[in-house]
Amino acid sequence: MSAIQIWWNSKSPIFRFLSAFFGLMLLFYIFYYSPVYENWLMNPLLATQASLSNSILHLLSYQTEASGDIIAGSDFQVSIKNGCDGMEATALYICAIIAFPYIAWKHKLKGILTGIIILSILNLFRIAGLYMAGIHWRAGFEFLHLHGGVILFTLIAIFLWLIWLSQVKKYINA
Repeated sequence: MSAIQIWWNSKSPIFRFLSAFFGLMLLFYIFYYSPVYENWLMNPLLATQASLSNSILHLLSYQTEASGDIIAGSDFQVSIKNGCDGMEATALYICAIIAFPYIAWKHKLKGILTGIIILSILNLFRIAGLYMAGIHWRAGFEFLHLHGGVILFTLIAIFLWLIWLSQVKKYINA
């Protein structure tokens, strides 16, 4: 073992978790605001989310069209941008799983895959819900858009991580 590994292993699990978590989140934000993400990945992701959320709205009998990152109806439209894409809450969830010590990678990968699927689907419903709020409750749209949805979605990501943690605690090999 290298001196760095010995030093790292000598630290408390809480220190290891928090250090790894914040380091991973820092790497996420470096990537999230990088030209690679902003120029090559962001627009296709947002357009896909708009299209899939638009499909949900169609199932609910809304007459909307998706074009790029915009979902538009006859009297309201939403534009999906960074922050509305669900990436930050999803990254929080993924980084918390990766950073958690003493769990085998097979359990981490299963949790990551499951969480990505759940959070992605929930974010599509969140986007569709924001459109519906804009139609039926315009006064509340800005609050839901800027505060309620983001806070709730982040809390859901944390809750999913806690569920994952409760399921894998039997595999902790400290």
